[in-house]
Amino acid sequence: MTNEFLYRLLFFICMMTGIPLKGQVPKDSLASSRAGFLQKSSLIVLPIVFYTPETRFGGGGAALYTFRFVNESATSRPSQLQLGLAYTQEKQMLFYLPFEIYAKKENWLIAGELGFYRYVYRFFGIGNETPSESETYEATYPRVQFNIQKMIFPRLYVGLRYGMDDYRIAKKAADGQLLQSTISGQDGGVIAGLGWTANHDTRNHLFYPTHGHRVQLVSFFNRRALGSHFNFDRYSLDVSQYFSLGKGIIALNAVTEMLSGAVPFQQLALIGGPKKMRGFFEGRFRDKNLWILQAEYRRGIKGMFGLALFTGIGNVAPKPGLLFNQQIHFSYGLGLRIRLSKKDKINLRIDFGANEEGTISPYLTVAEAF
Repeated sequence: MTNEFLYRLLFFICMMTGIPLKGQVPKDSLASSRAGFLQKSSLIVLPIVFYTPETRFGGGGAALYTFRFVNESATSRPSQLQLGLAYTQEKQMLFYLPFEIYAKKENWLIAGELGFYRYVYRFFGIGNETPSESETYEATYPRVQFNIQKMIFPRLYVGLRYGMDDYRIAKKAADGQLLQSTISGQDGGVIAGLGWTANHDTRNHLFYPTHGHRVQLVSFFNRRALGSHFNFDRYSLDVSQYFSLGKGIIALNAVTEMLSGAVPFQQLALIGGPKKMRGFFEGRFRDKNLWILQAEYRRGIKGMFGLALFTGIGNVAPKPGLLFNQQIHFSYGLGLRIRLSKKDKINLRIDFGANEEGTISPYLTVAEAF
């Protein structure tokens, strides 16, 4: 897992799948909890079932509580509190409490995450042409993320961000780079900082947009004065655009990241995973600078079933000027979509991604990659 935009905030939220154990709670049953300032509340308890190359099969449970304040309209975006616990075949433990709260008629957005993770990672090295062999290491860390944003123009939020991860690297490969080489962050440490973010979102739907765009710009500064063991900066831009094409939808995504300073290897920009160039193992390539372009064609087939075709290109480099002078990596694949919620347009996503190395990776998650 990495600290990429809301991907790391939402990744495990988006892995929720299964049949609700408890549906929408009757309005009267939530009267005491609303205390006169909440409306249209609902509580859903879900089993979690997912598969990614990084975790293999995982499972657990999650609860999703959505609500609106009494002064919000019925068409405003609902606030969400989520609580989840999962365990994977790789003996990874994931405990997370992400939240997203809209207030004052959507003029304020407060979002973030509290969590604790025990995770097993694979490290391929640093650079754009690392070997396919990897080493494993185990890390545990608590996470605190907090964002407060104000809408300054319609659909444009600007605000401050705070984040802290306290990495404890418990196990390393005996003959691996992390034990034998000098790599920033190889012994773990606290990563903490402040930054700002701007988010412009005109999508017509949160989980399955058919038109509109989302643009997020982030600048984040990790400093020892804020408790961090590392001084480094991160600048990132994530843009997604959606439009209809016949009976289908074209989704486009562009991501660029630039980091400077003493960046720990866990925080380097990376390629791979269920969001960024499916088909590559997460972190297959990592460095201080990155660009990725992705495209996906989505179309309903019949009833609750749909199809997706996707592709992506990108690379990483130690300096911005080298980004287009090195090998460009590519991935591609296809997926099946099964509609879990007609009202919320939430799909079960079953993808098979491939890359130029001939690797094919399956993914079983919920909601679209971008």
